[in-house]
This record gives sequence, structure tokens and C-alpha cells, in this order.
Amino acid sequence: MKQLMIFISSILMLCSLSCVRDNENAYEATSHVKVGDEVPDFTLSNGEGTVSKATLAGKKTLLVLFSTTCGDCQRVLPAIEGAWKMLKDEPDVVVITISREEKAEVVSAYWAEAQFTMPYYLDEDRSIFKKFASAYTPRVYLINPQQRVTEMHVETLQITGEELYRRVMAL
Repeated sequence: MKQLMIFISSILMLCSLSCVRDNENAYEATSHVKVGDEVPDFTLSNGEGTVSKATLAGKKTLLVLFSTTCGDCQRVLPAIEGAWKMLKDEPDVVVITISREEKAEVVSAYWAEAQFTMPYYLDEDRSIFKKFASAYTPRVYLINPQQRVTEMHVETLQITGEELYRRVMAL
């Protein structure tokens, strides 16, 4: 009986280690755009205007893909808002936040509750998200003026809005 328990414990430990390795590779496997890659073509509009890949040309860009129901997104978005407040008047910077598969009423209500001022765009059918990845939000991309991804954060962003501001400005 004792040997059986040791055997089962060993199998469970190996399975848990395997899951950890799978999770580490999951971001890589689900990412269609990675560090060093050029941003794919996209176009989105909201009530204030349109953004596209062409908008990024010659600009330092912070691009965020999120969902308001995602706990990780809820933790990351305040830092994005903090960076937005410092970046919004910079003429060579673009900040683009894109909601994945949500309606305007849902994002608008969340924005009002959180007192966010940054603009957002809707990707209601996931067509833009699918160009970047197949799973996991938030996704935070820092993109240089040549439209290449220099940093990518998936599910987490462990820096403040001020640090994010500095990283964008250094692109």
C-alpha cells in the first residue's frame, strides 16, 4: 500500500511539472505576433476616429488587448490608464486599447466605473485579436516607430504606469 501511495504521488508530481512546462509554452503557442515581429494589418473605429497599422508608422505605440471581465485585465488596466495620462499629449506616441468580444455598453460601463479616460476600440468579432493571438488577455505590446514589437506581456504587467510611460518613451 505504501509503495502504491509513493507511486501515485510520483505520477501526480510529474503531471504537475508537465503542466507547468505546458503553461510556460502556452503563451508562445497562442501568440501569432511575438517580440521582433511586425504588427499585422488592422483597422478599427470608434466614435472618435479610426486607428490602423498605418497610424503606428513613425510612432511609439502601446497596444493593449483586453476584456473587462478578465481579472488579470482589471489588474493591468489601471497601469495602462496611468501611462495614458502621461502619454496622451506626446505627439509621437499612440496608445490603443482594444476590447475583445465585448459590446460598447459593457466597456463603456466598466470605463465609467473605473473612471478611465483613455479611448478604447471594440473588436466584437475577435477578428483583430485573432491576428495577434488565439488566447489569453491582457496582451500588452510595446511597438517601435518601425512597427516592430519590442516588448510583449501576456496576462500580467508587473510595472506601474510611470514605468510603462518610461518604456514607451524609450522606444
